[in-house]
Amino acid sequence: MKKYVCEICGYVYDPTIGDVEHGIPAGTPFAELPEDWICPPCKVSKNHFSELIEHNTTCKDLYICEVCGYVYDPTIGDVEHGIPAGTPFVELPEDWVCPPCKVSKNHFSKIKL
Repeated sequence: MKKYVCEICGYVYDPTIGDVEHGIPAGTPFAELPEDWICPPCKVSKNHFSELIEHNTTCKDLYICEVCGYVYDPTIGDVEHGIPAGTPFVELPEDWVCPPCKVSKNHFSKIKL
């Protein structure tokens, strides 16, 4: 089952775990969450979540945001913000910011595998 991440605080809804504390049993897909369900840590609505993209960790050019944990994967890019797939981290514009938390590139570290 697909996981979803809160674009505001980085909370990950994992359907295999559910949100038992708030009455959502394990095994509940994100699409089946009640419309009034909110993010447990930051209390925003479901429309602030996006599908969590699993990254190919064999790629040696992954960079992680030290603030929120977002992983920049050059094989995916950041198409929503004009960065096409295949763009290496070092070629990102200087004004590019982390999509979820909006910090600058200097808050990213290369993932060492």
